[in-house]
Amino acid sequence: MPAQVINISGGRQHKLSGLDVACVVLLLAYFFHFAIPAVGAGFGDDEMMNLYLYWLAGAFKSIQANLCFWSTFPRPAGALYYLPLYHFFFLDPLPYRIVQIGILAATIPIFFYLVLLLSGSRAVAFLVALAMCYHGQMASLVFTGSFIYDVLCGFFYFASLTYYVYIRQKGLALRPGQLVVFLALYVCALNSKEMAVSLPVIVFIYEALKCPRLRDWNEFARRNWRVAIPAFVTALVTAIYIYGKLNGAYSLAKLEAYRPVYSWHRFTLTNAHFINDLLYDSASRIGRAILIAWPVLFLYAFWRRDRLLRLMAFWVVITPLPLAFIPSRSAAMYYIVLLGWATIFAGLVSDLIALAGKVTAPSGPRTAMLSTCATAAVAVAFAVFTQWENQRFDRTRGLLNSGEKSLRVIQAFRSLALHPEPGSRILLRPEKRFYLNDYYPLFVASLVWNDHSLQIYVEGQPQLSQHQVAKVDCVVSFNEFQAKLVPAPDHS
Repeated sequence: MPAQVINISGGRQHKLSGLDVACVVLLLAYFFHFAIPAVGAGFGDDEMMNLYLYWLAGAFKSIQANLCFWSTFPRPAGALYYLPLYHFFFLDPLPYRIVQIGILAATIPIFFYLVLLLSGSRAVAFLVALAMCYHGQMASLVFTGSFIYDVLCGFFYFASLTYYVYIRQKGLALRPGQLVVFLALYVCALNSKEMAVSLPVIVFIYEALKCPRLRDWNEFARRNWRVAIPAFVTALVTAIYIYGKLNGAYSLAKLEAYRPVYSWHRFTLTNAHFINDLLYDSASRIGRAILIAWPVLFLYAFWRRDRLLRLMAFWVVITPLPLAFIPSRSAAMYYIVLLGWATIFAGLVSDLIALAGKVTAPSGPRTAMLSTCATAAVAVAFAVFTQWENQRFDRTRGLLNSGEKSLRVIQAFRSLALHPEPGSRILLRPEKRFYLNDYYPLFVASLVWNDHSLQIYVEGQPQLSQHQVAKVDCVVSFNEFQAKLVPAPDHS
């Protein structure tokens, strides 16, 4: 049977309508309500480091690293974001924030359509997308530039999965050209952040759940073995990626902050921490209680015979695995995981509304009206709750303020109006330490002067010798608010 006409039982097709477009427009308006203030954010300390690393490597090495995705070059997709913006807009944070917000906004119709394809329910898709648009504990995705990796990873992850599901829901297998597009999107997700490694497993489970009964497996495999090719190819790509990332000379896994500890305690701790953040209560024990309820979730999903709930039951266990064994991270890093919990929430709400409809409005039109009104009420209540929690925690103020320091330091160096000669040796002398990373002044100064030939040193670094200090051409004394030239050592 030709690959392009392989039929899979249970495939859903959904033609987009004007109502779907209206839903997406409403979701975008809701997102921008929270996101617009982020255009005033500056650069965080980590963002200066990220931009410096790509600037130092240059465009050629960055492009090469995106092609050689298994190298230990750090998250090379970030270079495709940082370097063009730096080239055209230098160190003006506004374009960076606009692009970051734009990528998040572009992701909204993608996961709306993904859930629409999987569920066939506009109400479920809308509720899921509403939960994904903005979460107060994930505000860093919008307000903090260094979370661009999570933003990019989420965009390409959801884009690749949506593209795959769109084709498969038609009952078709991917043709070679479509497989190449799918793999390209997946590699972009891998190049953005390591969280993307879960995609092949999700694809495999999606295909496995299409087989309605275990006794159909042999027939399913015999007739449809071609549909497993994308899952196996992406698994091979993932194996190459993981081997290269773990065994390279500059592997992140060698750093203490990224060194995994494979234990049940660490697994439950990190997942419970995320669930508590999801519920806006980081000190609660409810996260562990929900983890204990995982088996109940699986039983309910399989009892309901709902493939979407079954897929999401696996999703909330599998997608956190890349982060589950390292020290707990910000909730924003679980952007991909959030889709699973949001879909489970939306599915349960949909079930309750359907049950209420059967009890109170047995006729078709009344049931549809009740369902629409109830869904709208839940959506409004959720939006109001999110707004209230966002104001209660007021994290956005702190996130906006955190980027001000780098802007002040950038302005301090630019106020010198210094144009060093190529090859100059410059010593940076901090008047008072106001930064965490020892190399932070080097990052800022290098980006301000934008000259790879300069040799820039920071006073106090252990590897800086007195011989190097004696040969510097100029010395810059600085603090967070101002910088000034001081006499350089006499070379005579």
